[in-house]
Amino acid sequence: MLRLCSGNRIGQYEVIPVPVSYETSEVGTFKLPPLPYRSRLVSARHSVTKALAATNAGTAVVKKGGTTIATVTVDASAAIGDEDAAPSVTEVIVDSDEQYTVTTAKGNAGGKGMLFLTVEILPSHS
Repeated sequence: MLRLCSGNRIGQYEVIPVPVSYETSEVGTFKLPPLPYRSRLVSARHSVTKALAATNAGTAVVKKGGTTIATVTVDASAAIGDEDAAPSVTEVIVDSDEQYTVTTAKGNAGGKGMLFLTVEILPSHS
């Protein structure tokens, strides 16, 4: 799935699919494996794969350490195939020895989705 970054990929984008859940005992924070290159998140999009419970919205928050990079809010009652995106993305550089984390939350459990993180591949030096 992930490849080592050769110099000719610098400036290109890669999409990383991340399955997320809003089900009981499946919400929380998890770390993505470190990417084999320096990167920055340029967008976070979400597609529903199991309808969300009608009681309240779900969120998927992308962070580097304690810094929030993007937050996607998924509407209550979102149907399969519904799409949402983070309205903005904070400019944060993630080095190859660092990790993105994703935290999912929903007040009343129910639903699943796929989070698509688009990252730009950066040079290994600043």
